[in-house]
Amino acid sequence: MIENWKTSTLIPLVITFFFLLDGILTVIFSEQFLEGTKVMTPRLIVLVLILMSFYIPRSRMLVYSIIFGLVYDSYYVGILGVYVLLFPLVVYLTEKMKKVLNPNPIVIGMMIIVNLSLIETYLYLFYQVLGYTTINWATFLADRLGPTLLLNLVLFIAVFYPLKKTIERIQE
Repeated sequence: MIENWKTSTLIPLVITFFFLLDGILTVIFSEQFLEGTKVMTPRLIVLVLILMSFYIPRSRMLVYSIIFGLVYDSYYVGILGVYVLLFPLVVYLTEKMKKVLNPNPIVIGMMIIVNLSLIETYLYLFYQVLGYTTINWATFLADRLGPTLLLNLVLFIAVFYPLKKTIERIQE
């Protein structure tokens, strides 16, 4: 009973913390994240979903990813459905990749780069189809995708060990 309470309460609280931290970082460091034409987007919630996918059953993670995708869409984007699709897709892809790869910090970091690249590319194509962006592919790669991947790699290095220990304590 206590174990179920810990996982069903503390895991959503950890995801919520990183969800809010995404927005806080964007507000605090907006000048640094939006320097000239370069745009860096923190995706801490994606980092958390990927890392938790290694420790928490897929069915539970899919539910959390759908719920937080809906909340992310309504809170940050305003178009419902974008992250509701992307977050479960990230959890599913991570689940499939972890079965064939040895989940050490370097592999997890590479999985984060792959998943973030898929998310950012999907978002670029989605917004281009809707007419919300007019930048070309080369500009997207150089000014959006590259800086976003670099920022999130640094964030991954900063939060990996404490987050991993937190998840392991919750699971104990």
